Amino acid sequence: MIKLYGTGVSFNVNKVRFCLNYLNLEYDWVPINPMQGENQTTEFLNISPTGKIPCIEIDGFKLFESNAINRFLAKNTRSTIYPQDNKIQAIVDAWTDYVAIHVGQAVNRVMFNRVMAPIIGEKVDQESLRVGLSFLDKYFPILEKQLSKNKFLAGKDFTLADINLLAVLDPCELIQVSLDRYPCITKWRNALKAQSFYQKCYKDYAQFVHEQMAAKAA
Repeated sequence: MIKLYGTGVSFNVNKVRFCLNYLNLEYDWVPINPMQGENQTTEFLNISPTGKIPCIEIDGFKLFESNAINRFLAKNTRSTIYPQDNKIQAIVDAWTDYVAIHVGQAVNRVMFNRVMAPIIGEKVDQESLRVGLSFLDKYFPILEKQLSKNKFLAGKDFTLADINLLAVLDPCELIQVSLDRYPCITKWRNALKAQSFYQKCYKDYAQFVHEQMAAKAA
């Protein structure tokens, strides 16, 4: 049985949940709360040496980093979401990395300053927030152009690149980042959010986070 360690608030963790659901793989969900230091225990560091979530454990095999996990899961099941053709696979990798390294980092900046910092009592870094928003203004048009030419991010077929982007965009409403100017992204996103692999996690990410926060405050 696959064990998935993480928290449903993390879009990187949800990226793996989407993949597991899409591949119809059963897994045990093991909640880990970094805010309470649960990712720094000796037991957890034996599973994820970086102390990062998500990570998985399968019959003693341990793996961390969401993109590596998803590639492993897709290859292990010979799924077409990670194509075997080297050139197509490279395109999927390129868009996956672009989203994770550039878009994801920008979303993280905005999310930390608009959502997380007030919760943990940290000072909002206005310059970091400004940079994050400016990066998104730069990166979103590139995604919009790609999705105006293709049904999915890496081409005509649904791949890991789409799972990655879908998860990374989940916090948009929560962090007050509008996608109204990007009709192709919005159409693509709404279609995927209606799929069962997404709905099995939650109906709406922002609502889920608000419910989690309210439950902890109660």
